[in-house]
Amino acid sequence: MFFHHCAYSTTNQHASEGGVREQWVPLFDEFRVDLVINGHNHIYERTDALRGGKVTREVEIGDTVEPDRDGTVYATCGGGGKSLYSFPVPDTFAGEFESYHWVKGGEKATETVSWSRVRYTGYSFLAIDVEPAWPGRRTTLTVRTLRNDGAEIDRFTLRRTAGLHRSRHGTVLGADPGDV
Repeated sequence: MFFHHCAYSTTNQHASEGGVREQWVPLFDEFRVDLVINGHNHIYERTDALRGGKVTREVEIGDTVEPDRDGTVYATCGGGGKSLYSFPVPDTFAGEFESYHWVKGGEKATETVSWSRVRYTGYSFLAIDVEPAWPGRRTTLTVRTLRNDGAEIDRFTLRRTAGLHRSRHGTVLGADPGDV
């Protein structure tokens, strides 16, 4: 899933868009979306796996995530051009810190963030390698974030069984009726 405004980001300039969280995140949770990629903020930032705005699994650089079980990973990839933004903490900071998100009426709501796992303020882009699979077999997306000189900043893999996806209500999505 890709769109512009960020559900989860901590830049000093824009941070997170509360309307996206309110309207879209419940759908991503229900349909077990693997990865959400946003732009808008001129940086790279990646979350841990989330459900309902809460960390369900910490995702270190190099980890493999199973979105059906672990949750959705959100990546802000806006470091490809123009001026770059800053973060309220250093790129290498680990742990909780204060940020904000926008709410209705254009107000900022302060929040304690524990979901921001990898941050980078230089120019960067995503490279995603896909290994498709037949229904019932494992498929993967390997997501790498590269600096403008090609050096790797981040890497994680999303893995699921192809064609056997269930919503939170137990509805099987994307499978032939005979596969269920």
